[in-house]
Amino acid sequence: MRDIPAIHYTNQMHDPAQARRALGHVSIVSPDPSWPEYFSRERARLRSFLGPLADELQHYGSTAVPGLSAKPIIDMMTPVASLEQADALSEQLAAAKYRRIDAGFFKRRFFRRTAADTNLAWHLHLVVAPAWPVKNELLLRDWLIRRPDVARAYEALKMELATAYGDDMPRYTEGKTIFLRKAVNDARLSHGLPAEHDWDE
Repeated sequence: MRDIPAIHYTNQMHDPAQARRALGHVSIVSPDPSWPEYFSRERARLRSFLGPLADELQHYGSTAVPGLSAKPIIDMMTPVASLEQADALSEQLAAAKYRRIDAGFFKRRFFRRTAADTNLAWHLHLVVAPAWPVKNELLLRDWLIRRPDVARAYEALKMELATAYGDDMPRYTEGKTIFLRKAVNDARLSHGLPAEHDWDE
């Protein structure tokens, strides 16, 4: 998730094979110091499509952690009041070259953009998140920055999973679940927050 704590494929309307095709091959590349700048440029570009939601847009995932190898995906997230609000933005986001993908999420809408002249992709998550800004993905990002030892262990796991499941992005993501749930709860504990038990997103 996109580096996120979990993806669940329990939605009866969800087609895992279609999601695999839409998300493409798992490719881990060396860290690129330009990734934060790519995010900043995309946030500026999205202002005319998202309006005030762009003010809350956050860069998360491995490309937001300096020095961490990652899939060349700029993961972005912003809170919405409801899924209906997210759905209402679909037309504007289509005009911004974002395609909605059904990855089995329950509390968010997920969009992806690619560009022909780069290997980058941009993933945009519109999330119903009452606990924003202490959203688990944001806590995880900051935890990996603060704890290089955890970031290195995560990097090693990603490399192993990419070798095993390079053509199956959902399975690659599921393989990170146990590690990421522990890291998220360690991060939450460091902020005096209770452990997370509801991973349905």
